[in-house]
Amino acid sequence: MNTVPLKWTTKWRSYVMVSAALASVVIGSLFASTTSYAITDADLDGIEDSLEQTLLTQYAPKLYLHPDEDNKPSSIDWYLQRVSMRFHHDGGCSDDQILALGSVTQTNLSQQAHQTKNWVCSHSGDNVLSSQARNTRADEGFFLQPPNDNHMDDTVHLGSSDSADWKAYAHVKPSSVSAGGYDIQYWFFYPYNDAPSVAGLDFNHEGDWEHITVTVDSSKRFVSAYFAAHNGEGKDYSASQLQFATKDGVLATNSQKLTNDYTHPVLYSAIGTHASYPTAGTQSRGGVLPNDYTGNGSSSNTYYHVVNLGELKHPLNGQAFINYAGLWGEIGATDISTGPVGPAFQSAWNTK
Repeated sequence: MNTVPLKWTTKWRSYVMVSAALASVVIGSLFASTTSYAITDADLDGIEDSLEQTLLTQYAPKLYLHPDEDNKPSSIDWYLQRVSMRFHHDGGCSDDQILALGSVTQTNLSQQAHQTKNWVCSHSGDNVLSSQARNTRADEGFFLQPPNDNHMDDTVHLGSSDSADWKAYAHVKPSSVSAGGYDIQYWFFYPYNDAPSVAGLDFNHEGDWEHITVTVDSSKRFVSAYFAAHNGEGKDYSASQLQFATKDGVLATNSQKLTNDYTHPVLYSAIGTHASYPTAGTQSRGGVLPNDYTGNGSSSNTYYHVVNLGELKHPLNGQAFINYAGLWGEIGATDISTGPVGPAFQSAWNTK
């Protein structure tokens, strides 16, 4: 059979070059498309970050303070600008300053190291890291403290008067109560807890972390909300027991609950103690414990002020403070009057 040889003409050469270029564009577009839809899980918790953001904004609560509340919330950055970092020594040894007022940042909070002291108050003991969990009041360790000079601590205790500083620090995790669902924790920070004394015991302390946890099922539908209060006095509430609002704070009627944008539970913070409740009024605690009181004072629609914390050792959005294992207020005479540890070092972080 005779064959006609293919001539390598300029026209054919141009056709091949154009075809190759088109193929390159198509292949490049496919790779670009694949890359743009890659799943991002920067905090390595097994939950896509975009899903976390969707959930934490959908259920971000509306916060009410009591009308007579003096000690308001603040952001972490607001607080860090007004405190120093110190190291508590026991055995009658003096505390040491680690970071001076104005030099404490989210980044350096968890990067400090300091030696404990021996019986003659010489630095010759263990080298303690500020990212290391320990019983600071009993075993020495790091704590944050507003300066006492010129009553500056009293001013810091008042918190921020700007509600934009009342951040809701969110943590999303696989649910501990709803199989295949998610728990969305909203943490709030107050520079001071002004609690009433009980039987002569002082319950006041610097630094106050409070939270609620919203649980959704595997279809992202609301299941319940846990409102934390004091030490183990928190309760779970169903949708019928809660008020809901839009992200702009418009309250829902019963028929509007969890429809459209009426997905934001209403949270009432008790005066002084900042314990969390779903209603305004007198909150009976039972026994000899003093009642809590809530009301419709200053408010914040936290949808506009919610920040995803990420996870311990893998924070998101610059919230490196979660790696700090020390205390958020000065050392008191008892554990109750001592500043608490941060969210990631509390048992609730992994429960509700």
